[in-house]
Amino acid sequence: MTEHPESDVLLIFIHGLTGNYLQMHHFQNHFKDKYNTLSYDLSGRGDSTKQKDPTDISQHSEDLLEMMESLGYDNVILAGYSMGGYIAIDVAGRSSKVKKVVLLDGGGEADENTSGLVLPSLGRLEKTFESRDEYLEMMKHSYGAMGVEWSEVMDRVIDHEITQAEGKVTHKSDYGLTKQDFESFYDFPYEEAYKKVQVPAYLIICTGPIKDDTALFSREGYDKMLATIKDIDSTVKHINHYEIVFNKQEDLNEKIEKFLDEE
Repeated sequence: MTEHPESDVLLIFIHGLTGNYLQMHHFQNHFKDKYNTLSYDLSGRGDSTKQKDPTDISQHSEDLLEMMESLGYDNVILAGYSMGGYIAIDVAGRSSKVKKVVLLDGGGEADENTSGLVLPSLGRLEKTFESRDEYLEMMKHSYGAMGVEWSEVMDRVIDHEITQAEGKVTHKSDYGLTKQDFESFYDFPYEEAYKKVQVPAYLIICTGPIKDDTALFSREGYDKMLATIKDIDSTVKHINHYEIVFNKQEDLNEKIEKFLDEE
């Protein structure tokens, strides 16, 4: 968490399905000069405790609501990426503390393409690796193929998602529970949740391909959101789902700043 002495706003960043708090580093690093900020590990990620079994989006929403209550801020902005978008939408519709919502390619309707792209990537959560370097090289290859620029921040992201025991390396997240979290995307009450959002929302849609010219979330998957949330603006960006968080996005920072500055 970062504190700003002249702000009464807490900007909370909510990461994606297999990420951790460092996934939101570039955005948090930019906005910490203007707001109090918090990026945290969702249950089952990084250094957080495991999710309860069974798990779904609502469990993570409850976690966030409890955390917001304990922090004591009455002026909260939620910025949710990917799975974090569903959590942000759900919590925004349930807490009067939330004043605005930023959705970073998240919260839209998942389809078969989403499943086809995500489920194979979860396989690494079940594997055991001989060393950190073996895991790191695999992730460098995977992310590099999707346009991610490797940096010291990426090294920290990777180190925070793995653990070493008896000379072997494994992912900290549980495969079965993470898969349950993903499957709950398809049970998310989209229309009902969108209707409950009564605060301004800003959506960034990423149309860049992950594989075979296919984006992780289709542009059409956001149609219901755009038609249902009362006060929502959007931007379409031709970058992919991973570039938006792992590469610096100064132009998007400016657009988000403009949205947050509006009365």
